[in-house]
Amino acid sequence: MAKPNIDQQTRIDSTTEETYKSLNPTEKRSWRHQAKYLTCYSETRSKSVAASYSGVSIRTVNRWQQENRYGFTERMEEADFEFCEHLEQLALERVKMQDAKSNPVLLITLLNANLPMKYRPTVVMADDTAKSVLSELRELAKQSPVQEVTVEEQSALEQVQDILNEKGGMS
Repeated sequence: MAKPNIDQQTRIDSTTEETYKSLNPTEKRSWRHQAKYLTCYSETRSKSVAASYSGVSIRTVNRWQQENRYGFTERMEEADFEFCEHLEQLALERVKMQDAKSNPVLLITLLNANLPMKYRPTVVMADDTAKSVLSELRELAKQSPVQEVTVEEQSALEQVQDILNEKGGMS
């Protein structure tokens, strides 16, 4: 029986059992490591923790992403989405349980970081006051003539003498 040609980017998951069965033992082991990594990653969203849990290095994970081995990149995006969905569900449960004294800052911070398009404020304060003041100063500078101020350089003794003369001299 001829083995079907499987492209490295072909997605292999539980819905394609026939494709999985056609892999050699090394490929199956690689796919199992990926599945274990993605399970942990969807719960922690930590590449290093998931890599350690699945028994692979971060370099291996990066190689899986670069090569998109067995549709890894798409599956990783799905794991990201699962993590965000879990986080959002946790937020809803906490909001339902909290009382008036509860402080949800950590939860809000996590929502801002993981779902910015939904929870991060995008309000930009438009304050044109500084711009208008600068424009007015530029106009005033253009209109007024430049006056040169000359400062005579004096020695320290001359400066002391002038100060004493202003104070009424030495008595």
